[in-house]
Order: sequence, then structure tokens, then C-alpha cells
Amino acid sequence: MNSSTQHPVSVVRCDDYEPSRVLERVRVCLAPLGGMAAFVSPGQRVLVKPNLLSAAPPDAAITTHPSVVGAVVRLVEEAGGHPFVADSPGAEIPYTPAGLRRLYRATGLLELAETAGVELNWDVSGVSVPNPAGRLAKRLELIRPAVEADVVIALPKLKTHALTTLTGATKILFGTLPGLAKPASHAAFHDPDLFGEFLLDVVVGVRPALFVVDAVLAMEGNGPGRSGRPRQLSALLAGVDAVATDLAACRLVGVDPERVPALRAARARGWWDGEPGSVSILGEDFAGLAVRDFALPASGGALADGRRSMVPFPRLTRPLLVSLLSPRPEPQRGRCTGCGTCARACPVGAIAVRNRLAVVDHGRCIHCYCCHELCPEAAVELRYSWAARLLRQWTS
Repeated sequence: MNSSTQHPVSVVRCDDYEPSRVLERVRVCLAPLGGMAAFVSPGQRVLVKPNLLSAAPPDAAITTHPSVVGAVVRLVEEAGGHPFVADSPGAEIPYTPAGLRRLYRATGLLELAETAGVELNWDVSGVSVPNPAGRLAKRLELIRPAVEADVVIALPKLKTHALTTLTGATKILFGTLPGLAKPASHAAFHDPDLFGEFLLDVVVGVRPALFVVDAVLAMEGNGPGRSGRPRQLSALLAGVDAVATDLAACRLVGVDPERVPALRAARARGWWDGEPGSVSILGEDFAGLAVRDFALPASGGALADGRRSMVPFPRLTRPLLVSLLSPRPEPQRGRCTGCGTCARACPVGAIAVRNRLAVVDHGRCIHCYCCHELCPEAAVELRYSWAARLLRQWTS
């Protein structure tokens, strides 16, 4: 694979989600990359893959805004392609036709389908495919639309993430895994570095042609779910390379790329040179859009930051230290309703509901934070133990 820094990223200002304005802004953003015609040929079947983590309204900044989805669909049609929208949500929403209907309705996509004729996917089957170029995953279980599409265009929502610090272009394709394949992957690759490597394997297997990042209303704080806070960034980003696009996103919000496991893994693979500023940014005044006070998750990205949290300890002690240094998910009485979403989402069965309160077995917890990510009441807080606080001070 060529160095990701050879692939420029286009960035433009977009202050709101008024549909005609978003369409014009996406068109301008894609122009330096050759426009949509550079990625879609007439007659091709094009998967437009947004971030549809949960059944949240667009203004919650959890999912890709329907105006961005609609704009990309329109441009695909102008290029002669046949677009359709598909994603596999988190465990809060069953990957079933009924679950998808609930998801599409909450995120504004059902209305987009009804008013603009956007085609939505209802096929919930998965396909096992070989992935010979993968390092950890030589086979992938993917949703059928991702396998059968001629072209894949991914639309990440720029958000913070308790496990990966940021979620963007390298993370969005995790949603091409159907249903239970996602928690199974968390269980198999629960070390942050291994999970970052796995995400790169998914990128290699799906081979997306284009990324259009929704950072008009991003998310900071304890993302990527309901515990995060919407943050106006007024930006759209577009790139052909997942790593280059995420490096540009890191520059936009002032995050060290070494805190993002997939970017750290990409550097180790030789996909970029370790210099955050080496990616070429095209388009409007990037400096005017960049921020330096973007709030990270409560963990501060320490779980993802292998350089800081693991040094100077030897590699053999890493699993124990990850457990000690990582914040622990703690369901909060008074907010927790005992709905069981976290228990269903946990890939290792470390959560049980007792007396209408979720209880975490921290001896089994692998710190994937699916419970925190998917809790519909934002009732799962991430808190350090006293031992973790002491160790973090010593290793800082």
C-alpha cells in the first residue's frame, strides 16, 4: 500500500445542515479530488455507508446527518450510479428489518427515503469473505450490501470514542460487520493495539473508494454515544484514504494521532511516516476551522495511548496494565433503568442486571466500553480506581 500521506484530504466550511447548502458544500469539497465522477461510473451500484450507531436524532451528533447522506446520494446519482444506504448498528438495535426501521426512523433516514426517494437497505444477511491482505483477520464476516456493492462510500461522523479516542474513517467500517460479529471482534481483539490492527484489516477488506466526514456538528467528551456532547465544528472533510482522512481530522481537533490505535498501527505498517502534518490539506482556510480545546473522553485517551500508558513496563505485563490503567465502566443508580442493553452488548458476558441495576464483573471486563457507548440513558460512567489513579501519576 502506498503511503497515506500521498493522498490529500479536502476540507471545507459548512455552518449548518440546510440540505441545499450541504449539497453545494459537499460538491465543493469533492472538486479537488476530481468530483464524484472520479469514484463512480454510470451503472454502478454504490453503497453509501453512514455512521448509524444507534436510534438517536440527528441533532444528538451520534449519527451521520441525513442532509450529508442525501447530498452524497444526489451526487452519486448525478454521476450515473445507483446509490443505496446501509449500515449495521450497535447492539442497542437488533440487526433485523424491524430494528432497521426503528433506526432509520430515529436518524431521519426514513423521512429522507420517503421525501427524496433514497433507497434504504433491508437485507440483514451476512457473508463470510476471504481477506488475504489482512494481518489478523484473514476472513471477514460482512453485511451483504458491503460485499455486493460495486463501490463503497463511507460517511463517518467525527466523534470522540472511549476506546479509540476518535472515531472517523478507520473506525466507520466496523459497521460493515453484521450483528453479533461486532461484539465477537471486540472479544477477540480487546487490546487497543490489536483492535486498531483489526480495523485496518477491515479497511483493506472492504476497500472503500471515498470518505466524506460529517464534522459540521461533531461530538466531544465521552463519545461516541449519548454521554458525549455535540460540538459545532462547521467542517466537511473528504479523502480517498482512511488513514490520511483521520490524520486530517486529528489536526482539525488538535488530537495526537498516536492516541488513535488504528493510526498507530498504520504507522507501524509504514502507511504514514509519523509526522501528523505530512498530509496535504486542500480547500478552504484549514487554520480557521481548526480548534485546540476539543474535549477528549474521561479516559483522556490513555487506554489508546500505548506510548504513555505502557512505558516503561515490558510487553509481557501489558494485559494486566491495560486493566489497571483503564477506566472502569460503572452503571449509575438513579440513571440506570435495568433495560439490559449493556448486558446484551457486552462481548464477554461481564454484565448482569440485578434489582433493576446493571452490575459489571470487573474481573471479566475487557474495557471495550460497548456498554458505555450504547447505554440509551447515558448511565454508564467511566471511572478510574484508586490504583489506576496512582499508576497513571507514576507513568505520566
